[in-house]
Amino acid sequence: MTRVKKSVPANAAAPKKSTKRAKRIPICPECAGAEVIPVLHGIITPALQRTIDAGAAIAAQREEWEGMTEWYCKNCGCDWGRHSRRFRKAGGVNATRG
Repeated sequence: MTRVKKSVPANAAAPKKSTKRAKRIPICPECAGAEVIPVLHGIITPALQRTIDAGAAIAAQREEWEGMTEWYCKNCGCDWGRHSRRFRKAGGVNATRG
């Protein structure tokens, strides 16, 4: 039995690779917990609301110009981003004591 190769037109484009990388979910910098979900900023669409209702994300409680939070820990309540961290419980493990 012989196989027949399918010919590809010369003007056919190669399949596009996805340019978006899946974000790797980090561990919490406060409690080292793994129950971390993304923080959603902006207008919440019905699809995003279903994600929030399922507990797979949380809506931002505030909008910041700098240091926007990206992650929320379900275990200790800490939320953080690339340049900032906020503690929900006073006197957290890594909180500045004064």
